[in-house]
Amino acid sequence: MFEKIKSVRQLGIIARDRIGDYMELVPILIKIQGRYFGAQIISYVVLFILALLSLTFLGVAIIVSYWETPYRVVSAWCVVALYTLSAFGVFLVSQNRTRPISPFETLRTELEKDAKLVKDTV
Repeated sequence: MFEKIKSVRQLGIIARDRIGDYMELVPILIKIQGRYFGAQIISYVVLFILALLSLTFLGVAIIVSYWETPYRVVSAWCVVALYTLSAFGVFLVSQNRTRPISPFETLRTELEKDAKLVKDTV
């Protein structure tokens, strides 16, 4: 019985020390997540603007190339089809994309290890 009390007491000391570690880890993980999110937003905005400009000029170039021909209307509809297929392709690619592991996964793993240690000790 005294051994159990002694082991639980030691476990309490370990848990108290680990809580301090967790409290230091959370702000670091929040800062990492914030930087990643900011960089990701900036890259998506730049990618969106450049893709929009390139598709717009591609459509204009195609239509202007066929302007003096009888295929002017057909080329305009082909540009519309190109835009629609591009949008569908981007949608499919974005749906199949995997997300990176969250920085809070580290905190969850550490908590699970400590919970397992508590179960093994008690």
